[in-house]
Amino acid sequence: MADALVLQVEGLSELMATFKRYFDDVDTSDIIIQAFSSMGYEVKAQAQELLQEKIYDTPERGYIRTGLLKANIEPDAPKKGGGEISVVVRAKQDYAAYIELGTSKMKPRAFMLPALQMKAEKCQEILKAALTTFLESKVHL
Repeated sequence: MADALVLQVEGLSELMATFKRYFDDVDTSDIIIQAFSSMGYEVKAQAQELLQEKIYDTPERGYIRTGLLKANIEPDAPKKGGGEISVVVRAKQDYAAYIELGTSKMKPRAFMLPALQMKAEKCQEILKAALTTFLESKVHL
């Protein structure tokens, strides 16, 4: 399997580390885990929308479009470990990397990295809301 494309938000590790200093369970909290799951589904939906525009809404070029690539984009369950949480969104078809990165005979039609970039702000909003809810549950505001 090819290496994953990773979008890292600057300051997120420091923010989570700050919360972890005060609340041991921040990285195992259902509120935070659900937020990461929601972020994964946001990226999934955007990647599927981009695929629709870049692949499925263009004229066919001699191959059959089954829709399997679009149907098989899925976020994994959020992973916890080492004081960090992450969610991985995968295009689970073998040829996904060729569409994303192109080949010597085909130009790239990226859909995963642009989806990550387009949803970065929305993901930050989701995490901010989750951290606020988590903090409120701990300090009983």
